Amino acid sequence: MAYLIFSISLLLIYMGLAQLLHVQFGMLGIPNFGVVGFWGFGMYGVAVFNVQFGWPFLFALVITCLLVAILAYGLGMLILRLEGQAILCATLAFSAIVTLLVITEKWLTFGVVGLGTIQYPVRIGAATEIIYFMLLLLIIGSFQLAINKLHQSRLGRLTIAIRDNEELAASLGKDTFKTKLILFTLTSCLMGMLGGLSAPLNQFLTPNMLVPGVTFAVWIALVLGGKENTFGAMLGVFITFGLFDILVETYLPVSPEYAVMVPNFKLFLYGAVLVAVLVYRPAGILNNRQAHTRWPNADLS
Repeated sequence: MAYLIFSISLLLIYMGLAQLLHVQFGMLGIPNFGVVGFWGFGMYGVAVFNVQFGWPFLFALVITCLLVAILAYGLGMLILRLEGQAILCATLAFSAIVTLLVITEKWLTFGVVGLGTIQYPVRIGAATEIIYFMLLLLIIGSFQLAINKLHQSRLGRLTIAIRDNEELAASLGKDTFKTKLILFTLTSCLMGMLGGLSAPLNQFLTPNMLVPGVTFAVWIALVLGGKENTFGAMLGVFITFGLFDILVETYLPVSPEYAVMVPNFKLFLYGAVLVAVLVYRPAGILNNRQAHTRWPNADLS
């Protein structure tokens, strides 16, 4: 039961990352391939402050989020005026730098030896994991409500205009760069917060947690569900991480001789489902084309 709660809690973390990527890419058109960098910085930041310096968890989380916001703001100032391919490469390089620092700065992170143990912010005996799961559920639900509100607001219509034709949006007198910078900073900061909240779940951190596969899993989930739909990210994570990583890898009865093939089979299923969606529903399972047809006539004032 404890492992099931851990798995579902981790599922919620991935849903949150996919929701934030939906804002960055699905609404603004920013191809952030550094998701694991912001998430990992948040996770290790909280761990370092909590374990190495002895700071309370909540204080460590707040300070880490501020540091992630500063990093995201600085990175955004450098890259958000560039073309999409350059942004992709820059954010991917950022995540690689974070992983390299975690490995090399052993005096702070203990490198490949690992860092821990990170305690839950509130400990209530056997109910601790369930209470923490409920907290994560509340946070992810708040994300979804905020994104729904954003879609219905003038700012949301402006982001879609920026995604589809930034030059035209700028010609209407809108500060497109400032809009992208603010939302990129905020969403990246929240990715760092989710990383910090992941630290107690894992309790003991090692650099192999900061693999590009985290970024790719979130991107695959977003593409599968539909990058333009508010619920697409959540559906994509449920299909990929929920069905494959939790149900297939953990609870599906597989004989020992075939168990080693399960991870490869999972990747095969990922690829097959992704190809099928791209061929038959290229905008994702929850296809929503309204954003493309509505924004030019929308009120951006």
